[in-house]
Amino acid sequence: MRALRAAWIRGGTSKGLFFKKADLPPPGAGRDALLLGAIGSPDASGLQLNGVGGGISSTSKVAVISKSERPDYDIDYLFGQVEIKDRYINWEGSCGNLSAAAGVFALAEGFLQPSSFRKGRHEVRIWQVNQGYGMVVHVPPDVDAPLHKDAEPAAASDGALLSLAGVPGKEPPVYVQLMDPTGGRALLPTGNVVDVLQLLDGEPVEATLVTAGNPTVFIPAAAAGLTGTELPSEMDYSKILPLVDHLRVQAAPLLGVELSDQPRVGFLSAPQSYTSSSGETIGEETTHLLSRISTPGRIHHAHTGTGSIALATAACIEGSVAWKCIPASRRLVASEALRFGHPGGVTEVRADVRWSQEQGWHAVGAGFERTARYLMRGEVFAPLADRAP
Repeated sequence: MRALRAAWIRGGTSKGLFFKKADLPPPGAGRDALLLGAIGSPDASGLQLNGVGGGISSTSKVAVISKSERPDYDIDYLFGQVEIKDRYINWEGSCGNLSAAAGVFALAEGFLQPSSFRKGRHEVRIWQVNQGYGMVVHVPPDVDAPLHKDAEPAAASDGALLSLAGVPGKEPPVYVQLMDPTGGRALLPTGNVVDVLQLLDGEPVEATLVTAGNPTVFIPAAAAGLTGTELPSEMDYSKILPLVDHLRVQAAPLLGVELSDQPRVGFLSAPQSYTSSSGETIGEETTHLLSRISTPGRIHHAHTGTGSIALATAACIEGSVAWKCIPASRRLVASEALRFGHPGGVTEVRADVRWSQEQGWHAVGAGFERTARYLMRGEVFAPLADRAP
């Protein structure tokens, strides 16, 4: 099997190859070899020239979709982060950006019935397999995708378009709603609002560790020698990447995860004016705080979707690194959305975080808007086994 039925879809600030589980071999080395070949990994040059991947982690992704056997869900969404230079697919984490695309794929490929159309949106109930939590993805009927005939609605959406920070153009917004952002785990895995990790020079640094979205570590940008306004191209990767790895090694056992593509590391600062990667001036008064977050091998060109969920939950916790970065006059009140600045611009995300004597700080929901667009549907070819790298 070399020709694989697939769709190439942008979801948020990521792109991924989407497959139906039924069109692939069973999980294992054989399946992974085909997916690696289709994306173009491994590639020592980092360019993925022999596949459809784009040479950066945000475009080196796969998703496997199947009809869910869980009674409350429509589809199961399994995410794979394809390593670029190594022969490996990480199946541990999730991609929040591609969650929006998963909902669109379900509609285009006939996984849902017309009854999914409610209140001007298709509601796609998704089980996130990797992290073990549920989502509802609200897809507008005028999304840029070849919707299946069974998903054609009787009414159109309001026609509002969203310009997503880090993505050129405008598209109808897709709302991703996480029902249990931590997948039943403790939001603060150590029970501490602030833990103390070590920098490369052995100096202590305050860190907030959260499990929502994907396991993430947040530290002050200043502790890493950053102002917090830098674009990825302006960073000294010979210094920042060893620090990211150093913090990840310390944080993984505290978060209760094996060291892989997770945990991620976010560098936070108080709101400041800066220029985004598109040349737009982001005013200090337009955000609650700034964030720069890691992704495999680099700092993300915008922001990860799951990282935005992690950040929003952390910002609600009094005394956390994120909470301290928000000016006192701007701290979040109940149901208020967090607006944070990143290299691509400004993103808005909501989190419902509460405190109780029994559970301490815990997240009961979160959500964000993304856009998604079908780029290609057809067959993608993996190289012959005896010719693959």
